[in-house]
Amino acid sequence: MTTESAIRSFTVDSVLLNAVLEHVDQGILMVDANGYVAVCNQRAMDLLGLPSDLMHSNPSFEAVKRWQMEQGEFGTVTDKLLRAIKYEGINVEILDYERQRPDGTVLEIRTNRLPNGGMVRTFTDITIRKAAETAIRVSEERLRLALKASRMAAWELDLETKWVDRSENSMTLLGLSSGPSADFMARVPADDHERIATFWQAVMADGSGATEVRYLLPTGVQTWLALRAERKDEKRLIGLTFDIADRKAAEGAIWQTANHDPLTGLANRALFQVCLNEALERAEASGSGVGLLLLDLDDFKDVNDTLGHAVGDLLLQETALRLRTFVGEGDTVARLGGDEFAIVLAGIESGREAVSRAAEIVEALRAPFQHETRALSTTVSIGLASFPEHHRDPVELMKDADIALYRAKEQGRCQAVVYTSAARETMEQRVTIAHDVRIGIAAQQFVPFYQPKVSLTGGGIVGFEALARWKHHVKGILTPAYFGSVFSEQAISLALGEQMIRQVAGDIRSWLDLGLECGRVAVNLSTAEIADPKLARRILHILEDAHVPTAHFEVEVTETAFLGRRTAVASSVLNELHEAGVSIALDDFGTGFASLLHLKQFPVDHIKIDQSFVRNVITNGSDTAIVTAIVSLGHAMGMRTTAEGVETIEQAARLRDTGCDSAQGYLYEKPLEGARVPAIMRDWDKAQAGILSRQRNSMPPGSSEVPTKRRSALPPH
Repeated sequence: MTTESAIRSFTVDSVLLNAVLEHVDQGILMVDANGYVAVCNQRAMDLLGLPSDLMHSNPSFEAVKRWQMEQGEFGTVTDKLLRAIKYEGINVEILDYERQRPDGTVLEIRTNRLPNGGMVRTFTDITIRKAAETAIRVSEERLRLALKASRMAAWELDLETKWVDRSENSMTLLGLSSGPSADFMARVPADDHERIATFWQAVMADGSGATEVRYLLPTGVQTWLALRAERKDEKRLIGLTFDIADRKAAEGAIWQTANHDPLTGLANRALFQVCLNEALERAEASGSGVGLLLLDLDDFKDVNDTLGHAVGDLLLQETALRLRTFVGEGDTVARLGGDEFAIVLAGIESGREAVSRAAEIVEALRAPFQHETRALSTTVSIGLASFPEHHRDPVELMKDADIALYRAKEQGRCQAVVYTSAARETMEQRVTIAHDVRIGIAAQQFVPFYQPKVSLTGGGIVGFEALARWKHHVKGILTPAYFGSVFSEQAISLALGEQMIRQVAGDIRSWLDLGLECGRVAVNLSTAEIADPKLARRILHILEDAHVPTAHFEVEVTETAFLGRRTAVASSVLNELHEAGVSIALDDFGTGFASLLHLKQFPVDHIKIDQSFVRNVITNGSDTAIVTAIVSLGHAMGMRTTAEGVETIEQAARLRDTGCDSAQGYLYEKPLEGARVPAIMRDWDKAQAGILSRQRNSMPPGSSEVPTKRRSALPPH
């Protein structure tokens, strides 16, 4: 080749080389063996921020480094960077590193040492790639932290090989790393395998699915897992596994709170209704029976009132423990509220089995339980209904058992009573009567009828007893024998009682205005009324408004007012009335449960001898002895005595012989409307003349006309 050809060839090659150098995406810098920059393309100058006047002056590599240092190009120079940017010796080696320029550009720098002592260095802008790598790394870290924080593991299943690739935290969460899918299934209880099968079917058919299963950890602890999966293609499923033990525990706690009584741990009313419904459905399908027992602790409130609610709670807890021993699997014991419990006996053969179980419960709860140094005891009343003997509908069956419970209470408590249709009819009649009574009260249909109390010595009227009568618009005059059941409902009893007292006060005032001496007029107080702590004030206000002196008013209470939880309220009410001058009469004395101590503790002025003793006072020596004892006791304690239900002159004479102060009954007069009372009082002397005449004729020869009477410590009113 000629010199000219060689020069032309070199020129062409240089042009091509320069064109390549200026169009590549990498920056290229070549340093010769003497340490001077032989080549530096524009891309290198742009990436490194090198000035063109410096680079076109064929500077040394060290001069370029000094300039970069002065510009703060490198920031902190590390040993690794120093080793990379220096070159010496003739050994060929490639030094690679990355650095970030002050403007944020990230460069990948590769250094290739040349055999002659020089080097070629390339600069590649990897800012975008590094940002993507950083984003991926951050995303992966976030995913790892999220999986860890949420107790979640990711996995991918190969449908052909059944191999599962699991995320790193699967070992911590499941005790499993990547491996065959059978490893997971081996830890799922057999009862949940069907759930897994249904889950896979849903994923394969619909493309996604979810389920929840129990899982046995390597530690032996059972937990709950949730599985979510999607089908990515024909061969792959991807999914997540969540630890939901905490959620299941919270759900369990919420369910427990929502469905169980916090004091006893028994099912509450809501869960009881569900269990009863399910038991009836199963019984109907299988042809078996269901027994429903409603239980109520007798006089439980007395325990709370006397010993405190803490002891009452202990009694409820003890009752719950004992009741649990009488139920089997599938049965339910519930606390419906207060001291009311219920038992569902599921799958029984017949109602007789429920009756037997109820009798055992009554007997078991008789046994006292020990609290500190004292033995506490209570009894239980049970109402029992069963399917199919009674109703199938759960609401009606509950009504049946409730009616039976009411009967158990009514018949003396501490017993189990089976529902009967007759009992339901009685209860429904009672409900109907209560409804009608409310209407009657609103219509002012209840009025007092008055029966006189007559002195057994002087024969004069010493007072009256006001008896409630209902002037029914259809049935005529009705006595408490018809509507007396409503007195157990406090609202009705209070309304009816107040209406009666207002009318009695008005009648007394009208008689006094006529100049008639009516003595004391007595009004009967129901148990519900005496339980009202405001009763005394209401009565005294009514008397004051009617301008009736308290000396003309008396209240009659039965012995039950002195018992149980009513004692404190009754004592307060009666003392307040007594101090205001109202007389207190103890009605039906001898038929209840009051003790002599009650006569001493409470302000009783007047004892009324029950007609059950008066009826046979002539023919039965025991009744005569009882009447004599009551009269003697009353007089000894400064109390007046009145015999009820006197119907014959012989009874009156015998009562007078015992020293009884007064009497009332059909011998003297039937109860009559208030409008007739003035005429009766005016004509009483004439009426008594006939009675006294018959009385004389009934006396044996030689007897005195007027039997001697033991004087009362108090004069008759």
